[in-house]
Amino acid sequence: MPVASFRVLLRNYMSVDFKIISNTAVKGISLVMPMTEDAYHFIEDECDMNILEAGCAPIDSESVGDFISDSGWSKFTCELV
Repeated sequence: MPVASFRVLLRNYMSVDFKIISNTAVKGISLVMPMTEDAYHFIEDECDMNILEAGCAPIDSESVGDFISDSGWSKFTCELV
């Protein structure tokens, strides 16, 4: 099975903890959307991020890679949209 097909298959069975929206109205800002309660507490407590009323947290687009790495070390998964 090709690697790309395996990733699509895996994504269908694996829940995502964060969705990161990179295309926003504000240039240079991405939004981190926690998809689980544990993910919400991670960005609130561990990352000390400000959470908007909608439940997502703004992040500098240049810091998205660091966030994905940090969340990965804490066993969270991310999907970049």
